[in-house]
Amino acid sequence: MEKKDRISEPKVAISRKRLGGEVPLVVNELTDKCLYTGFFGTLDSARMKAITDKILEMLTSKGIEIAVIDLGNIDIIDSAVASHLVRLGETLKLVGVDTIFCGIAPSVAQIMITTGISMTGFRITRDLKSAVKLVFEIQGFKLLKIEPEIE
Repeated sequence: MEKKDRISEPKVAISRKRLGGEVPLVVNELTDKCLYTGFFGTLDSARMKAITDKILEMLTSKGIEIAVIDLGNIDIIDSAVASHLVRLGETLKLVGVDTIFCGIAPSVAQIMITTGISMTGFRITRDLKSAVKLVFEIQGFKLLKIEPEIE
């Protein structure tokens, strides 16, 4: 019976890494040169260090040019983690990776502004959908609706 339950578990189309504690890091390639990362749960400074190391390792090994960092599933962070996110973006910029932050919740934005954390110099979009559109635009892709063939 236990074996049958495992077989019926839903399949997930993206890879998921657990980096200590309760924070899974989702990582997937959106295009050949673009990596998507999404954070879930509670972020703290120790976890951010592990996440940063993992992201940098993946970016350099795959020749990634654009990183989309999705914060849409983070409801609250402290000023140290917000600062760490900015440093992550600056580090990526120094190694030649264009960074797009997306999905910043109003509560997270307020904390960042209140504590003086500035994200100037980074591309920021409202949500993942907007970030993907921006990635396609940067890379010169164009989405076209394919009309069904009528016979």
